[in-house]
Amino acid sequence: MSFRLCFVLLISLFWPGVFLSGQSSYRFRDPETSRLSLQFELSQNLIIIPTRINHSANLQLVLDSGISNTIITGLNETDSITMNTARKIKVGGLGDGTPIEAYYSQGNLIEIEHPDDTALGITGSNMDIYILTTDQFELSRQLGIRVNGLVGSDLFENFVIGIDPINKEITFHNREKFNFKKSTRSFSKIPLTIINGKAYIDVKILQENDSAMTVKLLIDTGASLSFWIAPIADRSIVIPQKTVRSLLGQGLNGAISGVNGRVKKAEIGPYVFRKPLVSYPDSSCVSGLRLNAERHGSLGNDILRRFSVIFDFQGSALYLKPNKWFRTPFSYNRSGMDVEKLNPLIPVYSIFSIIPGSPADQAGLKPGDLIEYINYLPAFNLNLDDINNTLYGDGGRLVLLRVNRNGEKLKVKFLLERKI
Repeated sequence: MSFRLCFVLLISLFWPGVFLSGQSSYRFRDPETSRLSLQFELSQNLIIIPTRINHSANLQLVLDSGISNTIITGLNETDSITMNTARKIKVGGLGDGTPIEAYYSQGNLIEIEHPDDTALGITGSNMDIYILTTDQFELSRQLGIRVNGLVGSDLFENFVIGIDPINKEITFHNREKFNFKKSTRSFSKIPLTIINGKAYIDVKILQENDSAMTVKLLIDTGASLSFWIAPIADRSIVIPQKTVRSLLGQGLNGAISGVNGRVKKAEIGPYVFRKPLVSYPDSSCVSGLRLNAERHGSLGNDILRRFSVIFDFQGSALYLKPNKWFRTPFSYNRSGMDVEKLNPLIPVYSIFSIIPGSPADQAGLKPGDLIEYINYLPAFNLNLDDINNTLYGDGGRLVLLRVNRNGEKLKVKFLLERKI
């Protein structure tokens, strides 16, 4: 099954610290449960799981180990949740804009249930939740499916969690009953550093100038890219000579701009990646983060999806076993245009950003153009992953579009570039 190989536009969301936190935790609903396996949706490398808040209907939340708590980013007309007493606060994060308003609510119930047996499930009591007053990320438009927010790293604290990207299955294990010797026999154990409930990993990189260094990266399942590394974190970080300007993501404070490039290799324990993509955000977009020898950047799901993964935060360990995607190429958007789905229920696609000087820009495309056909295929028969697979194709490939610009039908063609 084909899907987006490396979609880096959407969610490089990082919540810098926890504002307030009660004594909260997740537990199996039935304390005798040894494991709970659930299917998840995988969209553009992001894991989306159904979650209920205060007995609501299921909300769709991205599993995001890069933030601490649950964040509700957007609700549509059919979504409804009841919140405990909330107060308005200002929150900030990545991006080049200003902090935004959110509501902070304590003492909430979060539930993740088995779809066929509600007696089987996970409950989080006395949980902190943040609700954005504006849909800053527009995740449903960006992912093309209904998404209401993110569930954070506090979900990882009391379980051993296995993730199988191929079969789209996540398994929560009772750590006291988990047989590490048997279950991790074919895996490689990688040490983690757990700081304030988040996991950090050491990655060895060989840069373009043949200098080697070890970078400490936050493991961020809410980022669909492979790596991002901030040059302001360390003078030894070298931006490659060949780069592609890109919109890297969307943070709490606005757009995250920067460049994509490649290092010669990256090593995670015994595993070596040749010429992986690395995103280098502009300094102005990450100035609000504490970036230094304790954190140089993040490792995202375009790396993790290449493995069967077992997280053990209590044991400060990550277990990895390569899957069939391990050697797939590290691709990027070679068109220079980013596409969104205007409504998750209706297959209407619009261009929402274009990089100046890119093939899409030179072909005359503009933000707001509606895509009707791509390579002779009607857009209403495609999903967003299908469209992105085309835009992330091999360099030199021809892309044919028919777009609607304020009622005018335009035919456009361009070649995908391969600059890096």
